[in-house]
Amino acid sequence: MARAKASTDTEKKNKKASAKAPAKAPAKSSGKMSGKALVIVESPTKQKTIARILGDGFTVKSSYGHVRDLPERAIGVDEKNDFAPSYQIIPRAKKNVDEIKAALAKSDCLYLATDPDREGESIAWHLAQLLNPAPESVKRIAFHEITKTAVLNALEHARELDINLVEAQQARRVLDRLVGYKLSPLLWAKVGKGLSAGRVQSVAVRLVVERAAEIAGFSAEDFARLKIKLEKPGVPPPFEAKLSQWGGKTVERTRTMQLFAEEYQVSSTCFAGEADAQPVSTAIKNGPLTVTDVETKETRQRPKAPFITSTLQQDGIRKLRFSSQKTMMVAQELYEGIPLEGGEVVGLITYMRTDSFNISADIQKESAEYIKKTYGPEFLPPTPRLYETKVKGAQEAHEAIHPTAVARRPELIRQYLTSDQAQLYELIWKRFMASQMADALFDTTVADIAIGDSAAPSGLLRATGRVLKFEGHLRLNTEDLQDEEEKDADDAKEEQAMLPPLAKGDDLKVAELGIGMHKTSPPPLYNEASLIKTLEKHGIGRPSTYAPIIKTIQDRKYINRQPRTGRLTPTDLGVIVTEKLKKFFPNIMEISYTANVEERLDDVAENKQKWVDVVRGFYDPFTAALQEAYGSMEGPVAEKSDEPCPVCNGPMLLRQSRFGKYLSCAKFPKCKGKIRLDSEGKKVVPELTSETCDKCGKPLVIRTGRRGRFLACSGYPDCKTTYSVGPDGKKSSQPATVMTEEKCGKCGSPLVLRNGRRGYFLACSGYPKCKNIVEASQEKIQGLLDKATGKA
Repeated sequence: MARAKASTDTEKKNKKASAKAPAKAPAKSSGKMSGKALVIVESPTKQKTIARILGDGFTVKSSYGHVRDLPERAIGVDEKNDFAPSYQIIPRAKKNVDEIKAALAKSDCLYLATDPDREGESIAWHLAQLLNPAPESVKRIAFHEITKTAVLNALEHARELDINLVEAQQARRVLDRLVGYKLSPLLWAKVGKGLSAGRVQSVAVRLVVERAAEIAGFSAEDFARLKIKLEKPGVPPPFEAKLSQWGGKTVERTRTMQLFAEEYQVSSTCFAGEADAQPVSTAIKNGPLTVTDVETKETRQRPKAPFITSTLQQDGIRKLRFSSQKTMMVAQELYEGIPLEGGEVVGLITYMRTDSFNISADIQKESAEYIKKTYGPEFLPPTPRLYETKVKGAQEAHEAIHPTAVARRPELIRQYLTSDQAQLYELIWKRFMASQMADALFDTTVADIAIGDSAAPSGLLRATGRVLKFEGHLRLNTEDLQDEEEKDADDAKEEQAMLPPLAKGDDLKVAELGIGMHKTSPPPLYNEASLIKTLEKHGIGRPSTYAPIIKTIQDRKYINRQPRTGRLTPTDLGVIVTEKLKKFFPNIMEISYTANVEERLDDVAENKQKWVDVVRGFYDPFTAALQEAYGSMEGPVAEKSDEPCPVCNGPMLLRQSRFGKYLSCAKFPKCKGKIRLDSEGKKVVPELTSETCDKCGKPLVIRTGRRGRFLACSGYPDCKTTYSVGPDGKKSSQPATVMTEEKCGKCGSPLVLRNGRRGYFLACSGYPKCKNIVEASQEKIQGLLDKATGKA
């Protein structure tokens, strides 16, 4: 039996609990059993796909994600008792867990088939704790693709729960809870309400903030660059050349940029100014120009590795204009299964949360046969390709992202996919198939050209060109010629240029010569792709966390995403929070420290460290820094405003929240008068309309809230009626929110009718402090609506 060392809310003195499973599953030849078996997965889509694969003899249920977690409104971690977590069943999961228990009572065996990563292992363990099945009946199965072969193979190789993976996930959850629940109240007290901080998200914000600061502080420098185009008399085409030496020295200026402790050196062949370039220009113009050396050699270009999570997200952003979150959502759909011809639901790609380049021998053999048959044997590499993982702490048990069957070419199944699914599937299919093909071959020619006397030249020019002689992987993926971020654009252009036949001793002439003045430019702002690339490079976060991190820091209003360019810019709030956290929590905000924590979590997963030791090593210095911050960190300074309070006519103070700056009554919370300010700090004046309030008859004004524009009564706060804005820009036939006389059963506040995406629902007006939603029939809702609007 496997002994579960992760803590639960029912733990006794030693805070241990058991998650028992047999050493191996009963022998089976086809996945069939004599009795009924219950299989639990996370999602309903996955449930349908696997149910079709397994058929009779199996009942497949979905857990709908996590079933237990730390409590929502308490820290849920016993800091004085080895950080023992107190797990609670998630309210939305109660009904579903009862249904799973009922199904388990009718089954002889339980298969936990959650995703093949730490998160999936943790969900499986929590299910085992809640269901409390007979120890000998519990089996864990994992597969990286949802195909019949993979699922039945997993049944044949059922195993115990991997408690090391469970504890690694638990350590991460406990660390994040401790940081969130300890740091957030500090930010509320010292910066503003509604803020949050996180062990990983705060470092991601720092990256964006410091890149923007580097750009703002960048001082542009002028430089000159020669534009040289030569020709061989009577032999086209003209071609570009680049100055490589002058006066016996390489002509190169180097500029150094620094981000954190890492330096980036950028070199280019250029001059400090036009005066420096003029002697070279004159020498080239006067000539002679003589070819002194020509070398032609074969060069190879290897294909890129198959996608892993980070590279899939980066290409999804660059090539499809998907956000990282959208890329993962669409990939999840492809992984869980799509109904194809005849209604058969098929998983089209392997598991999409991975940092490993491994692929199975089966898919490698299948792809080799396909390439040989479709393109010819010359398009296969001499030996099957292997790609080394460069990601810190990569989980080598995983596989790279690839199609589950290479014969399902994108054009053959496009009719069964949405536009988004088809685009992403084609991207994955082409990237994988190209990764298994032969190198592209080029004939690359490099010609050195003397300026002046060839025996003692004053300088050298160099012309480079290449000609594609064998397509290799480029037959399938022409976009793979060169990643635009990995090579200087001028160099790439020169390498791909065509040269006329050149030989040693050839005399050349100037076709075009000029001096261009330029300015140095700072590094670009991050976009989602480059931020993910940086997070991965430094070992910050893991494949499953990249998209949630970026979404969280945008939702928290720490960064903004520019609509047209997709570039990420920090908000004033993001800058303030980052500077305060850097000062008082340098460890948490340091890239190397955050990456070190990730490595220690990997050690827990590999049973090299105890999860409690990892948490304690982080927590002890963290609490000391927290105490100092409470005593020394400056709180928000509320600036007085000349604007009178719209409610009590008293003075107002300038404050800031995660939604921006605003004016608030100095008597708050006794008076809740508030005025919104725009991004420039100017007062947002509600736009008066000709519409009137159905409740009190006063004019309606247009206001802007979190969900956009809406109509509100100008009699606020005496009348709090609001309306949605209809398609014609006028008042919708129904108000957006309507106060009722009914009371909330949890906090006693009035209940309000809210008009959501699916119609009206009854909720507490104390939101977000009280998130109670009251179930009500449509008849009751209509009656309350009629009564509130005077129609009853």
